[in-house]
Amino acid sequence: MRNIFRLFPYLRGSRRILAAVLTLSLFSQVTLLLLPKVLQQIVRTALDKNPAQIAPWALLILVLAVVKGGLSAGETLLGTRVGQRVLMNLRQDVYAHLLRLRLRFFDQVRSGELLSRVTADLEPIDGFFSWGARLIFRNTLLFIGVLIFCLSMNLQLTLVSLSIVPLITVTAFVLGVRIRPTWQAAREQVGAFTSALEETLSGIRVVKMCTQEKNEIAKLTRSSEAVKEKTWQSNRYDAAYYPVTGLWAGLAGLVILAYGGSQVIAGRMMIDQYVTFEVYLMLLLVPMRMLGWMVSGMQRAAVGAGRIFALLEEERERSATQSGGGGHPRPTEQLKGRVTFERVTFGYREGEPVLHSLNLEVKAGEIVGLLGPTGSGKSALVALIPRLYDPLHGRVLIDGEEIGNYDLGWLRRQIGVVFQEPFLFSGTIRENIAFGRPEATQEEIEEAAKRAALHDFIAGLEKGYETLIGERGLNLSGGQQQRLALARTLLMNPRILILDDYTSSIDSLTEAQIQQALIDLMSGRTTFIISQRASSVSIADKIIVLDQGKIVEQGRPQELAGIEGGHYRRLLEVQEALEGARSERFER
Repeated sequence: MRNIFRLFPYLRGSRRILAAVLTLSLFSQVTLLLLPKVLQQIVRTALDKNPAQIAPWALLILVLAVVKGGLSAGETLLGTRVGQRVLMNLRQDVYAHLLRLRLRFFDQVRSGELLSRVTADLEPIDGFFSWGARLIFRNTLLFIGVLIFCLSMNLQLTLVSLSIVPLITVTAFVLGVRIRPTWQAAREQVGAFTSALEETLSGIRVVKMCTQEKNEIAKLTRSSEAVKEKTWQSNRYDAAYYPVTGLWAGLAGLVILAYGGSQVIAGRMMIDQYVTFEVYLMLLLVPMRMLGWMVSGMQRAAVGAGRIFALLEEERERSATQSGGGGHPRPTEQLKGRVTFERVTFGYREGEPVLHSLNLEVKAGEIVGLLGPTGSGKSALVALIPRLYDPLHGRVLIDGEEIGNYDLGWLRRQIGVVFQEPFLFSGTIRENIAFGRPEATQEEIEEAAKRAALHDFIAGLEKGYETLIGERGLNLSGGQQQRLALARTLLMNPRILILDDYTSSIDSLTEAQIQQALIDLMSGRTTFIISQRASSVSIADKIIVLDQGKIVEQGRPQELAGIEGGHYRRLLEVQEALEGARSERFER
């Protein structure tokens, strides 16, 4: 129930509509409670053998039915609106929170699981606020109203009727308690299925090239069957509820028939009173039997809300003011770009450090090349600069100020990153280039594209910069994707530029074109170039060679190239040998 109550703040902006819903529900139930009384008058009139007086009462029943129908329709429409508004508020909060979570969270949770939480887990919450809460309110009113009428008619018969309440109540809560864990398991399995499906669709090219369609279908089928089994366990408890409560209701009817019949025979109760009481009893059994449905709906909503709130409780990225670092966002200033690492230790997972007590000083405006084998910590090092991650130990400073003291948004607007694996959105080329600066002019966008050696290609397209690139840029080649990502970063005009193996998907000619364009751009900017190729960092002022999370060499390219047996020189020799082999093969 705690998670249900935690949902109530999401009713913000719906108080008037909610009041209207409750008012309509109240009058709807009052109208329903009047029907047995009208029926009593019809029975009494029939017993008095006065058929001419039956028609007005019958017409009144029709009028009450029409009024109740109209009230119920209005209640349903407005109630659905309340539910959708709650869902909208909750969905917006979840989405906003997701975008502010630490990157470490996304390293540990599959995207399919997150999709399940913001879709499937919201369904029972929507159901609860759209109709479940109204159902509880209506049936509570009905139960109280019927109880008052029955007590006023016959106290003893009412007490006999209530003897069934404990049986239905116990049944409802026993089954309700068992529904919750089975529904929780079903929701988790839905998340697993969504993750598997998202992974397969993302890697559809690999699946097809490896001819693994049958195996992937089999894997997804097994996951789907697991969802079916988990859901079936929950549905079995739902299915058992109505037959059991129906049995208790039937027993109650027999008891009322026996006791009420004896009252009529003994002359202590009139026929019209007995008929009216039986109708009220049927109305009384409705909310009693619906109790299980209400409990089930609440349990499912509580499970969904629990999973949503667990997501909302995940720790967000902390800006300077949140971390108590005495931050100062400096909105009118720009960074100079001096970057310092002081005894920095960092790992993506606890107990598995990637960087070990690393010290590094990079001057403002300096171009630094980062080389090293896969897993040496190059990408981890530059990820600390814009605070995509925080170091486990040590400090990272920019212009002598610890980066935790800067406003996070302002800091990241000063830093541009071109990732090793570029991510593009399924919009137009213009939208992707201007993603970091949506207000940029067309001239600025084209200039960024020219610097990334992409403008000529775009100009040759039928729709130019308005060309749709497909999901994740699949309509572009790897090199075109990389250059588009580079243009996006260049448009942001960062003070610190990070190029994370940006030449991995482009040919040597295009690399030379981009490097020539970058030489002017890098002037006055601190630049980190990560690459597997020595040629890609040849323009650097200083080269840092990493191995197993430690700096093993650093210096100017010419200095490192002259070190006999050095890491940088060995890399140059290997690449020269490969280039020679390629040239020889080409000549043949």
